Amino acid sequence: MSPPPHYCMIANPASGKLSANRRYARLQQVSRMMKATVRGLDTGSARELAQCAREAAQKCDVLVVAGGDGTFSLMLNAVDLATTTLAFLPFGTGNALTHALGYGKNLLQIAAGIIGGRDHRLDLIDCGTGCDVRQKAFMTSLGIDGAAIRRYEQFRARGYRGLKAHMAAGVTAYFRDYRPTGGQLTIDGRHKRIDHLLSLMVVKQPYFGMGLKAVPRARWDDGRLHIQAIDSGLAGALAGLITGFSIGNRVGRYRCGHSFYLRLDTPLTLQVDGEVGWTSDRFDFRVLPGVLKLRY
Repeated sequence: MSPPPHYCMIANPASGKLSANRRYARLQQVSRMMKATVRGLDTGSARELAQCAREAAQKCDVLVVAGGDGTFSLMLNAVDLATTTLAFLPFGTGNALTHALGYGKNLLQIAAGIIGGRDHRLDLIDCGTGCDVRQKAFMTSLGIDGAAIRRYEQFRARGYRGLKAHMAAGVTAYFRDYRPTGGQLTIDGRHKRIDHLLSLMVVKQPYFGMGLKAVPRARWDDGRLHIQAIDSGLAGALAGLITGFSIGNRVGRYRCGHSFYLRLDTPLTLQVDGEVGWTSDRFDFRVLPGVLKLRY
């Protein structure tokens, strides 16, 4: 019989709403159960946390990421995925991954699921602007989303939560920040023009933050990119939010493929795994089949 795997936990000290003491107490509870060492709590920047993760990954069989979607995204681009098995323990606020993986709310039950789980081979998105900027991701979007993320954080600071916070952020971003543009889409060599682009999502799994099922037909292990384009104005965007938080988004045009290129009339900001990315008038995306080994 092979020995049990050695777990190491990389924890983002800035994730979530818990106080430092409560976060530490919960991490210790889970780490004792998993017999895992905890690293990262003394880091002061994303760069330091990434370096800490690279070092920890060389000393364990499974690197458990304790944080939110943004922390997990940082790890995807920090460690060598060819030699590293990851697991996810939700400590963030939005946590699209929590819903994508079918997790409940009990951290000890999630940890037990990791211990008793198996390794899954999942796809990722390689996104960027030519050779200048490249990043691996599991959910991306363009359009109103970048402005809405900024507004969402403002409304959360004012006490808004869940659908109310998303609706308020979306409406405010629509009227105050975002100016629709158009562009040329090329999916696996097929060209399509889109005008008045409100939101364009390129994902590998169905969910965005807070359980918003934005692209219901997306699958994480099918070797394809899943693309949803919304150009229906504010009413359509609100309908997308309402259906996305209930039966799954019913707004927009769905497409899928292996590679996707976008040339915009005016620059937009890319949202990457729940974080604001970079601004450009051209983006390209391709699928990376099976590059992520995730235990759950």
